[in-house]
Amino acid sequence: MDWQETLERAIPQPPPTHTDPAALVADGKKFVRRRRLAAVAGTVAAVAAVIGIGAVVDPSRDSADPEPPIATRSTDEERPPAVDIPLSDLAPVAYDFDTGATRLQGGWTEVDRVGALTTSDSLAVAVTDGEKTIYAYFPEPDDASFTDASRTAKDFRTWARELPDYVPDTTWEAGGQLAIGGNGWEIVREISNPFGYDAPWDSVGAVIEREGLKKWLFFRQSRTALSLAPDGGSTYAIPGQTIDDWLTRVEKTDRTAYRPNDLNLGEPAVTHAVEFSGSTVVPAEDGVKVLEQVADPDINESFTAETSQTAAARITVDGKEQYVLVQEKESATRTKNVSWAFVYNLLPTPYAEDRGPFSLDEFAEIVRRNNGPKGGPWA
Repeated sequence: MDWQETLERAIPQPPPTHTDPAALVADGKKFVRRRRLAAVAGTVAAVAAVIGIGAVVDPSRDSADPEPPIATRSTDEERPPAVDIPLSDLAPVAYDFDTGATRLQGGWTEVDRVGALTTSDSLAVAVTDGEKTIYAYFPEPDDASFTDASRTAKDFRTWARELPDYVPDTTWEAGGQLAIGGNGWEIVREISNPFGYDAPWDSVGAVIEREGLKKWLFFRQSRTALSLAPDGGSTYAIPGQTIDDWLTRVEKTDRTAYRPNDLNLGEPAVTHAVEFSGSTVVPAEDGVKVLEQVADPDINESFTAETSQTAAARITVDGKEQYVLVQEKESATRTKNVSWAFVYNLLPTPYAEDRGPFSLDEFAEIVRRNNGPKGGPWA
């Protein structure tokens, strides 16, 4: 397997500099697991902010690893990277979904297998070295789990038949305790705020176990964003690693994903908060302050079409920071030109160091990238 190619498909940033394959798998698996996490539930209160994002409900930011624009999104994201954990006495068997072949660690032999558990290609295998027996489960190409048979009282085939029911029912809300119900899973370790978020953000990590089968998981949410379920991810325990290793790598990606970027701006809307007075943007309503402004921002051709002047400004409305694009258009039916303003809300991040405002040049660049040469609410 080409690790560089695999990780570039799985991670929207350069991979870590370490060369431990199992550690690299941890990075890649997080992105696929979070899409299939079958464990976020519970009643949530409707308030005005969004998880991961701040003051405006913006589903496009409901994730710590935001998707690229559709034009650049790769179809490879629908094909999860295969697991390629090196063989060891902790992971003594590997399974190739493409060929259907298994490989065994030296000194280990296969004693039984059960296929087609959840998909036509899924597989459970029992292997032994003569002293220890390991049950291995390969539900999909991007996942694998290994259980010491001595941790369960069930024979292999009974254990395998029950695997499709091993779906944990997990609930959590920011500021609360993780809870898990049914199906025999229990929390064996809970980690408070492993990502080091600043309030009102919160996160949680946990090791959950059922008869020796371990899963690692995390959730994250803003305490003022309970209108949406928590975002999160999970994976089966990776042999030779700990949940701390895994969460450390997830958090590195998390910090990159939440830095100010194209998706930190909410959807634009028409505003009457400001207008042109001569060549200057000025407040048009009470409670509005203009903090800074720049004339003729480089947005796109449709923004400047049929205008007499344009501007970008950073303002506050009743203390809440916003960005605006302002146009003045010549009017054939009115005695004076008409001002149009479009407001964007800057969506806060969970890390204090990333909460600084955009410069107006950065703001213009983001709007330009998002809309292309002819798009935008003014078009």
